[in-house]
Formats: sequence, structure tokens, C-alpha cells
Amino acid sequence: MNSTVWKNTLCLAFSTLLLASVAVTVQAREATEIQWDDLMPANFSYKTLREQIDFSQYDLSSLSDDDPEAQRLYSDMTQVLANAPVVDALGGANIKLAGFVVPLEMDGDSVYSFLLVPYYGACIHTPPPPSNQIVFVQTQGGYEMGPMDEPVYVSGTLMIEAQQSELGSSGYTLYAGRIDPYL
Repeated sequence: MNSTVWKNTLCLAFSTLLLASVAVTVQAREATEIQWDDLMPANFSYKTLREQIDFSQYDLSSLSDDDPEAQRLYSDMTQVLANAPVVDALGGANIKLAGFVVPLEMDGDSVYSFLLVPYYGACIHTPPPPSNQIVFVQTQGGYEMGPMDEPVYVSGTLMIEAQQSELGSSGYTLYAGRIDPYL
């Protein structure tokens, strides 16, 4: 066999192996669908969060929305919810999660970042869900949003990265590869 044929044969064999390796990697990176409960540690409980607030220092029957004590209670609740524990093992996972979009950064109809939440109205009504039930989503080049009351599937890489916004604190960041209607 002459050297040119030998080089071409090796090149073809290497290319075939490389393509096969890429195909296996792509299959291995297929998004795993998770549920909202999967974002909470096994030992997580809302009761544990409630126990972190001393409600005895508030007269809940007499508080009005504009009462400074109500604002202090709301601030205490928001702080506790913002520090809910996350599932560290999900860091770097390629996931698919259904939820509702709460836009943060927009340009026209394109949403560049948003909060993904488990139910319609979360983060709009107060207080927001715990941070392990809010996912900050960063899109690639924007996402044309439909009606807010229509859920979507978001697929991508989930990271353990907290994000703060005026609408709620997230314990996770999802770098979206796909956003699809929930069917």
C-alpha cells in the first residue's frame, strides 16, 4: 500500500471513529425530564422553613399590608425562602423541565432571561416560592414568548447558581438549549 492510500485509509478510519464518538456523546447528553419535586432535597420540608421565622413576635390578626411590621414579616419570609436548600447532584445535568415563564429581560416579544416557576402566578403574587422552586433561565439569543398562562418545556444545562431578582430568588440557573410548548 502506498503512503497516500495508507494516510487516506487512516484518515477515513479516524473520521469514522470521531463521528461515532460524537453520536454517542449526543445521545448521552439527551435531556432527562425532571419534576419540580426533584429540585428539593429528600429531607426538605416547608415546615423547616416556617420554623425559621418567629411568628410569635407578630400579631397576625391586626397586621395590614402597609403596616411596617407586615413589611418586616414579609422581608423575613422572603429571606428564608431565598435560602432554601438545593440538590447539588443536579449541577451540570442536562435536564428538561416544564413550567411557566416570568419574564425578566425582554426586547419586544423576545425574552432573554426569565424565571421558570411550577405554577401560573408564582412570583407575581407574594411571597414567591422557595428558591429551590424557582429556576433562572438564560436563553441563547432570545425566546419569543407566548401567553404567560401557557406552560413551556425548557431543556438545557442546570447549574447550582443562585440568582436574585425583584420577583424572587432562584437556587438554580438553567442555560436553555431549547424552549418548546408544553403539550
